[in-house]
Amino acid sequence: MKTALTIGFFDGVHLGHQALLKRLRSFPHATILTFSNHPQSIIRPPAPELLIPYETRVELLREFADQVIVLPFTDEFAATRYEELLDQFDLSHIILGEGSVFGKNREGNEENVRKYGAQNGITVEYFPKIVFEGEPISSSRIRKALADGKTTLAEQLLGRQL
Repeated sequence: MKTALTIGFFDGVHLGHQALLKRLRSFPHATILTFSNHPQSIIRPPAPELLIPYETRVELLREFADQVIVLPFTDEFAATRYEELLDQFDLSHIILGEGSVFGKNREGNEENVRKYGAQNGITVEYFPKIVFEGEPISSSRIRKALADGKTTLAEQLLGRQL
């Protein structure tokens, strides 16, 4: 069965994530591949403080997909070639966020993933960042807003109350 796939940690499941996930949801058999621990905990420790608990994140992600696959992000996973990861799925679409990279040595970049898609008959989309008040929405921007006591801004970027 053909699957539309996205890959990411989706910390906070903020408005930028939600826009990408709504696009993913527009395709049959939407699948989200996410991780039980923040990738930075392995790649560049320490990982940032999480915006929402693991259980809440997975619950929110389930609203956008037929399947949510949660894997531990390990050294072994980090060493997996992007093609090897993608080959595990029968893909119709790959939907990723602008600037997204994955796989060994971050080789799953836009150029390589688009090439992979073209070679395998898979539609590849890179979803643009969503801008709010002139700046892209990101988990790090939300963390900064919270650190600065700007709870209202953080809630606006998350699209829900804390």
